[in-house]
Amino acid sequence: MSFGNGSEVLGDEKYLPYNISGTVSVGNVFLDSGTPEMYLPQDFHDRLVAEVKQQILSDSIAVYLPRLCYINANNLNVPILTVHFEGADVLLMPIHTFEAENGITCFEVYPSNNNIGDGFGLYGNYAQSNFLIGYDMEKMTVSFKPTDCTKY
Repeated sequence: MSFGNGSEVLGDEKYLPYNISGTVSVGNVFLDSGTPEMYLPQDFHDRLVAEVKQQILSDSIAVYLPRLCYINANNLNVPILTVHFEGADVLLMPIHTFEAENGITCFEVYPSNNNIGDGFGLYGNYAQSNFLIGYDMEKMTVSFKPTDCTKY
């Protein structure tokens, strides 16, 4: 992460198969490097979960409510999600949105009103992994650049 004036991260990243463009202006989403999961307002969360269920051609299980979970993660066709910020689109690969443990794979996006209040989102560190993130306090923008963090 880069902080301060001129911290915008730009340029092509040759290690990853996806790109983003632009910068993100200040809005109603908290970027939290200390919280792993993503939190979204209840209505938006519910619509996203319904869409993810339609994209994954497997039966979900109700092991860890209210989470969306599946058994036998090796056969799942997990969708790539696009986060549409004002001024930038960020592609989230399955590693950013799902976690596998003990043969069960769960969607790591939760409704925010059950935990931290309604009306805003929290963009956790799973979604931030393998991105260089710059916080330009003068421009009041956040920049994302895909990268391979194992190379640093």
